[in-house]
Amino acid sequence: MIKSLLYPSASEYRAAAKARMRRMDGWQRIAAATFLLVLAAALFGPTVSAQLQQSGGGGSNASVGAVGGTAPTSGTLSGGTYNSTLPTLTSGQMGSEQLDSSARQIVVGAGVAGTPTGGVLSVQGAASGTALPVSGTFWQATQPVSGTVSINAIPTGTAIIGKVVPATACGTTVESQALAAVPTSSTAVFTSTTCIMVIVLNNTNSSAATVTVTDNEGTPVNDVLTFSIPASSQLIQPLYGVAFTSGLKWTASTSGVTGAILGYQ
Repeated sequence: MIKSLLYPSASEYRAAAKARMRRMDGWQRIAAATFLLVLAAALFGPTVSAQLQQSGGGGSNASVGAVGGTAPTSGTLSGGTYNSTLPTLTSGQMGSEQLDSSARQIVVGAGVAGTPTGGVLSVQGAASGTALPVSGTFWQATQPVSGTVSINAIPTGTAIIGKVVPATACGTTVESQALAAVPTSSTAVFTSTTCIMVIVLNNTNSSAATVTVTDNEGTPVNDVLTFSIPASSQLIQPLYGVAFTSGLKWTASTSGVTGAILGYQ
């Protein structure tokens, strides 16, 4: 009844609505159109799904079933990150594998030869080739040694290197009498106990001569130490370190005899 009083017919109702629309301001029309577009998109628009994009296409990757097999033409790259300055992480943070500038994997850290670095995996020497110091407890009782070995200075007069000293009752100091004329009267050559190794005697005469050698005691022993040298000949008499107490004396039966002596005191 009320509708019929306001709009006696449907055509009158539609005409009234069109008149109201014509009277609406511009901003009201824009707002209405925006609302209708949003409503339509919410009701009928497609659902947007996030997709993981992979360069090269995961579906085309080939697999190799044996070590040394031919590499596929494409594959998924398992890589790391190169940082000129390595990152510093804190507890609970995630990080990627680190590479050096040549794409080589850094295992525990970078180091420079000769520079101590925490975490260096390999043993590194000094840049100049200086040997590495080694210390600690070794499982071998005896360690092999190579290269140059240094020793402490040798005390003067107590050690001999490079020569063999015969075992005698005397010391290791060499005592010698250079080749000289043997006197015709008993004369001391050494005045301290000497172990004689060898006596060399030369006879320049045309007849035989003798040389007597004794110790330097008050009552010398000379029973078997008189040597006969044929004319114009030489006698080399080894004595093998026999000790001559208080030294040694010698005498020749004639002039023209020379001799030399070697011993230790």
